[in-house]
This record gives sequence, C-alpha cells and structure tokens, in this order.
Amino acid sequence: MELVQVLKRRLQQVTGHGGLQGLLWVFFRANDIRLGTLVGEDKYGNKYYEDNKQFFGRHRWVIYTTKMNGKNTFWDVDGSMVPPEWHRFKCYPFFPVFYP
Repeated sequence: MELVQVLKRRLQQVTGHGGLQGLLWVFFRANDIRLGTLVGEDKYGNKYYEDNKQFFGRHRWVIYTTKMNGKNTFWDVDGSMVPPEWHRFKCYPFFPVFYP
C-alpha cells in the first residue's frame, strides 16, 4: 500500500511541474524536486510553496522568477530576491502563513 502512495506522489511531482521537461528544469535550478501548495506570488513573480509533509525547516520554499528588473536570473538565484513582505514567510517558519 505504501508503494502505491510513493508512486502516486512521484507522478504528482512530474505533472505538477509541467511534465518531464519542467521537472528537469526545476531539478537543474534547485537541485531538489518538491511538491507543495502554492501559498502566493510576490510582485517580482517569485512563487512561495509550503508542504507540511516535509520536516520542519524544509517545509517552505521559493521558486525564483527567471526575469527580474530586466535581467535574466535563471541561474543567478539569490536570497536577496525575496522582497521584505515575504521575508517572514521564508525565515520564520514557526509563524503561520502570512499573506501580504
């Protein structure tokens, strides 16, 4: 029974990232493949996710935008790309989800 749940979750990861190509792009950028609930998106296009099935401290993450201020940021991701209103979501995971 647990094998079925694992396979189902892996299939959700592939389809949740837009197919195999999208899954590979996320893996190459972040070196990790996660599945979670979209919590929100900031003014730059960064997407914030949460998955409470992950252990504490890794249950919230950011998928950074590929273009910011006219610059291609596909490979140049940086923690400073998170605006102040979303900083609490990422750095203080023991607070409830904050929607700016």
